[in-house]
Amino acid sequence: MQMKTSHYLHKTTAALAAVVFVALGSFTTAAHAFLEDGEARRAILDLRAQLSESQKAQLQMQGQVDDLNQEVAKLRGRADLLEKQVEELLAQQKSFYQDLNNRVKNFEPQTLEIEGVQGTVQPGEKEAYEAALKAFKDGNLKKSDAGFSAFTKKYPNSPYWPLAQFWLGNSEYAQKDYKSAITSLQAMIKRYPLHARTPDALLTLANSQIESGQKPAGKKTLETLIAKHAGTEAADLAKQTLKRLK
Repeated sequence: MQMKTSHYLHKTTAALAAVVFVALGSFTTAAHAFLEDGEARRAILDLRAQLSESQKAQLQMQGQVDDLNQEVAKLRGRADLLEKQVEELLAQQKSFYQDLNNRVKNFEPQTLEIEGVQGTVQPGEKEAYEAALKAFKDGNLKKSDAGFSAFTKKYPNSPYWPLAQFWLGNSEYAQKDYKSAITSLQAMIKRYPLHARTPDALLTLANSQIESGQKPAGKKTLETLIAKHAGTEAADLAKQTLKRLK
């Protein structure tokens, strides 16, 4: 009986030991698993912290890039403004020198070609001619007569001379001063027989001769005009005038 009891206690003890061993093993496994989970969590938290810092760094870097882009844009704007100012200054400088050059030319003789006639134009010469011509166009014939007459005497070698003499003759004709018109136009035609204004000068001369009672001389002038300047508008008008005279 005692042997059975002892055997039963031994088996019970072994069973309890086994249970304790299993329990201890499970506890150890669970503890180990718990430790691994804690480390994983810490690792995740560390990664999250690192990621957060990286994102902050990226945001800061992006902010710096944006600031740099703004500075570059400002610098480009300033460069464009400076370039525009330089262009404006160069244009002003060019205009200044052109104006200065024109002013200097007004005080120096110039070689010009006026309607096929080349010559030296003295300072103030062009202005004098244009003033007389403006008076003629405005209908102020007495002023134009005085202006053209003074011009032809003061500038006898001017390339403007044949034009001044031509307009003087036309101004005198318009005032019915036919004698003076004949003298002025004949002087122009004799000196410049091939001038572009000569056909018109011949026509006005012929009309002046006819109006002053010199009909034969007027007809001869018309015939000369038709013969030497055929195809011009003045020659066509001369033909019509001759028909009326017959």
